[in-house]
Amino acid sequence: MAENKSNIKVLMAKTSLDGHWRGVAMVTTALRDAGMEVIYGGMITPRQIVETAIQEDVDVIGINIGGRYGVVKELMDLLKQKNLDNILVVAGGVIPPSDIPLLKGMGIHEIFPPGSELEKIVRHIKENVPGKKASEVR
Repeated sequence: MAENKSNIKVLMAKTSLDGHWRGVAMVTTALRDAGMEVIYGGMITPRQIVETAIQEDVDVIGINIGGRYGVVKELMDLLKQKNLDNILVVAGGVIPPSDIPLLKGMGIHEIFPPGSELEKIVRHIKENVPGKKASEVR
């Protein structure tokens, strides 16, 4: 676990063009209000997510899945290839409960469906962020 959790850096990104921005915006605001530094990547590819995670030296990646599980697998594979599987990856979006084990099996640490309490998301990140940043494993 990170010793100085006030310096948690989070990259937020969308993996689809579903047009639903409210959830990502609300989570981003809640994380900032909790003292985290948040980089908002917008709609970017898995490769761009990984490049930004390295460039910004993030502790956490938060993605809006938008039902695109192939994109999730690609992201998790790229993180592993770059030895960045220490980055905590959390996801949100409309996800059938039956798909949650599949996504967790890919390496997503936690899933937050629509209506999740913002305080729960913040607490989960603070309690589970790894101690190393991306630059420490290159």
